[in-house]
Amino acid sequence: SKQGYLQQRKRLNSEIFSSLNDEYLMDFYNSGEAELWNGYLLLTIDGSKAEVPNSKENRACFGAMTNQYTETGQVRAMVSGIYDILNGFYLGIEIAHISNSEGELAKQNLQHLKSMGIKQPVLVIFDRGYPSLELIDFLEKEGLRYIFRLASNDYRSERNKMRSSDEIITLAHTEPRLRKIRTTHPERYEYMRAKVETTTRLITCKLSADKNLTLITNLFSQFTKEQLQELYYQRWEIEKKYHTLKNKIKFESVTGKATIYVYQDFQAQMLVYNMVQDIRRCADSEVRKTGDEKRLKYPVRANENI
Repeated sequence: SKQGYLQQRKRLNSEIFSSLNDEYLMDFYNSGEAELWNGYLLLTIDGSKAEVPNSKENRACFGAMTNQYTETGQVRAMVSGIYDILNGFYLGIEIAHISNSEGELAKQNLQHLKSMGIKQPVLVIFDRGYPSLELIDFLEKEGLRYIFRLASNDYRSERNKMRSSDEIITLAHTEPRLRKIRTTHPERYEYMRAKVETTTRLITCKLSADKNLTLITNLFSQFTKEQLQELYYQRWEIEKKYHTLKNKIKFESVTGKATIYVYQDFQAQMLVYNMVQDIRRCADSEVRKTGDEKRLKYPVRANENI
């Protein structure tokens, strides 16, 4: 019966889908087929709020978002994905309470990436809201390259001292900046305090008369600021893929109200997405050959909806 089937599903560990996803992807990444950017695997991490069934168990596990129209609010989970921009695969997702920090979930994504055993050098692109001193230090300790976009108020003191639009700067580990680390990661507070400062590269690009794009990176000299600016814009791919997950694969259409079903469905749909992307890559390769033979003006791609 339907009820019996759902009861049996409660006994299935959702991590099986994450494990299958890792195995599936490592066949690809160990094959030498992966497309790289100047020798780097180009990844991006971003979070998104996902609607989950409204049940007492889910409300306790994931929390709810309230507004002026409702006191109870809609139950939503925070989902953080790590996405391969050039190859189109999700390497993993983290599912957590709506109040969880996106920076902490990003670190969990990167630790999962490490456990997969990917051998290619990694460059991770982040949007505004991520560039904390603690996360920057975490990335450097893990040997990862990064590009962060800064919000207008981030590291204003150091930005005001710049004489050009592309400089190597030091971010001071001041007490106000370390205050949050002292609360959330007391074991790292003393280390960060003793370190005194972090060296990074800061780039400012003019977008319009009153708007700038400001990036920080530990790619110090081998790439121009124009190259890094263009690279940052590729981060938008993860926004488009969240749209695919939610509106085409129906990521949020969870098949039951129990919390275990949320974890099962989200992880299973991630595996399905990657299988679809694998098929699509092959289809794109075939239609590209056809387009080249016919000397078409614009590149041909497979229809993602189909």
